[in-house]
Amino acid sequence: MDIFATNREILIALLVKLGIIASLASLLTRSQPFRKTLFAEEREAAEKLTLTLFWGLPLCIGVVIRCAGVGSGTINPFAAFDLSLEGTFIAGLLGGTVSGAIVGGCVGLVALLHQEWAALAIYPTLGLLAGLLRNLSPRKEEIWNFSPFVFINLVLSFFSRQLFSKSGWQLIFFFSCVGVETMRQVLGQALTSARLFYFPTDSLIVFALILVASLSCIGVTLKIWNNTRLEIKLAEQEVLVVKARLDALAHQINPHFLFNTLNSIASLIRSNPAKARAIVLKLSHILRKLLHGHENFIPLREEVEFIDNYLDIEVSRFGKDKLRVEKEIDDRTLPCMIPSMILQPIIENSIRHGISPKIEGGRIRICSALHQQRLCIQIADDGLGISEDKLSSIYHSGIGISNVLERLKVAYQTDFDFKVSSRPGEGTFTHIEIPLQESRESQKAVT
Repeated sequence: MDIFATNREILIALLVKLGIIASLASLLTRSQPFRKTLFAEEREAAEKLTLTLFWGLPLCIGVVIRCAGVGSGTINPFAAFDLSLEGTFIAGLLGGTVSGAIVGGCVGLVALLHQEWAALAIYPTLGLLAGLLRNLSPRKEEIWNFSPFVFINLVLSFFSRQLFSKSGWQLIFFFSCVGVETMRQVLGQALTSARLFYFPTDSLIVFALILVASLSCIGVTLKIWNNTRLEIKLAEQEVLVVKARLDALAHQINPHFLFNTLNSIASLIRSNPAKARAIVLKLSHILRKLLHGHENFIPLREEVEFIDNYLDIEVSRFGKDKLRVEKEIDDRTLPCMIPSMILQPIIENSIRHGISPKIEGGRIRICSALHQQRLCIQIADDGLGISEDKLSSIYHSGIGISNVLERLKVAYQTDFDFKVSSRPGEGTFTHIEIPLQESRESQKAVT
């Protein structure tokens, strides 16, 4: 207990230092430029400079704060702000030899201004050493996986008979951190003419705690940044999964649409070749658009243009008197992004099951509007309608509606509204409500 009472100020400084570096690491991850530079696999000169400035500047400020503080106790009361050794080692591990040497040179130069001559030689060398360890490491993932509790992993690796392959570089990083902190303590006590900041103590227990604190500062910083890196990777993977599912659903609906259109053409080839030829020309325009490449999300304007081409085919097939189309499209909704091919299956169902069996034909009405920062789309027909039994199973039977519903779930999870209501003999009404999302071009035009 006497040992801890004598070195109370050092122990408090070590705890405060751990909290400061953890707070600094967490704060920097909120900066998009820093995150982009930190997690880049390969960095250009400008990116290395950005990483050096973001990380090196707080370290230099910490040295200034520590040097400006004057206390009457065992150590400087602001010693916890000095993260020179840990910060330089981290800069070299993550930034390479150049970044490590520059950061070490900067903090050494600031210390030199306060007559700490040895710092200018030690810290740049430390940055170079850490950078060399990064270059020699066969897998950069070893750096991110570094932990002060490497010996626990060592025991686990021993039982799995993969001792060196799993923990070899972890031990190298571990003993490198211990070595540089030990060197600073030894030089700090040995040098008389050239001053060097360190935590003076004669207790081996406190000296061991100083080593643990340095390891923890490095390990905690890497863990915080690694957690952020994994969160970013996870978010990117989720985006890729959503895109893959939307692609698969789009590839499912395109052949379905093509098959039905070709059936329409086949039925007209003998009875009305001229009309069949006109439908083929319309279909060629549609296929050219599909083959040109499609995005999972497109502006409503493009979807309406696609629907117009499709309806031209259906009007040519049924005749203008039997199939009438009305549109009430709010101009403000045209730049809004929606899943591609989301309206065509609904309109196709209205024509095939509602209007086509009806002798006198019918009407389709397409509306769009904005309501409380949400996009509302409505499709109504006055066809035969759907019975209650069929209406309850419409979300699961067939390709069209189930495909539309599945894509809405993938794209918006639960933040959407999709309802189909119908009465036999009166028609069917479909309502879609999704979050408002404008295209990038329209956002740029506004700004």
